[in-house]
Amino acid sequence: MHLRIQILILIVTCCIALVESTFIVPSILEPPKANRIICRDSRIEQQNANIIQNELQNQEQTPYINCVNNAILKISFANLQISTQSSCPLQFLREKDTSYFTCDTNNFANSNVTNVIKLLCDGKEKCVFNFNQLPVLLCIDQNNDIFELPIEFMSVQLTYNCQTPRRRFRPFSNKRYDTKFTQNIKNPLKTLSYNNLHKVF
Repeated sequence: MHLRIQILILIVTCCIALVESTFIVPSILEPPKANRIICRDSRIEQQNANIIQNELQNQEQTPYINCVNNAILKISFANLQISTQSSCPLQFLREKDTSYFTCDTNNFANSNVTNVIKLLCDGKEKCVFNFNQLPVLLCIDQNNDIFELPIEFMSVQLTYNCQTPRRRFRPFSNKRYDTKFTQNIKNPLKTLSYNNLHKVF
């Protein structure tokens, strides 16, 4: 009896797994999200500021992030953080005269800048922004005192992907996601197109 129950559970589990595998969600075929550390670059920001100030129409501003093949940016997460010499070595070479501060408690305020980066970058092929547009990163010390951290040593931990205009190929046509599907009495729900293969035979 116990063996029969185990076999029944195994059969049911296999059936559920088979059904779930047929309902392919298009998003799982998308490339994995990219994780990058974007270091503030004073040279890039100064060049971009000069282009805007002098209205140089024939020069393009340098973006911090960009996609190719007409893909657009989709931001998932952005965290403002203190740079380190290993993650942003050029900052420490260019900002020798600026004092470097750390936050010993690792207790930060205004670190989650996801919504701000989304407003600046989502839906664009290239994203040009200035770190001055981001909230000021604050450190909360052991006495609950709050002080600002210098912008010269800031970076953003970014998770994003580049979404192409044409979604990736699915191995079969799937009416479950067909925008032209019309609901009626005979077809109340979207069904997979290969369910109708028996009509061919």
